[in-house]
Amino acid sequence: MLRAAVILPAILVVALGACQREQKAISEDLPATRAAKAQADAQAIASAARQYQAMFGALPDSIQDLTEARTVSGVSGGPFLARIPDPPTGWSAYQYVKQGDRFTVTSSGGGATVTAP
Repeated sequence: MLRAAVILPAILVVALGACQREQKAISEDLPATRAAKAQADAQAIASAARQYQAMFGALPDSIQDLTEARTVSGVSGGPFLARIPDPPTGWSAYQYVKQGDRFTVTSSGGGATVTAP
């Protein structure tokens, strides 16, 4: 009985420490994982926009143009993305902004913003 009274609190202390480490890992790693997903998605969208530009000689007018087959000046191509990726939980939808012969893809969440290219 005395042995159980000594061992049980020791087990509880070890378990509590493990739970605290797990919670810390979740609170620190989850935002980083979401940011990494958002960055990877933004890069994939940017890559599709570059492929569109290489195929048609101009940037797409909108992000939706990347998900549709098109024929421009007799040249057919696409879709360049099967669908627009869903942003991570808590992040804004991906925004594609065309400015002349340049573009950006952005999303924000968790106090961070990712941009591509």
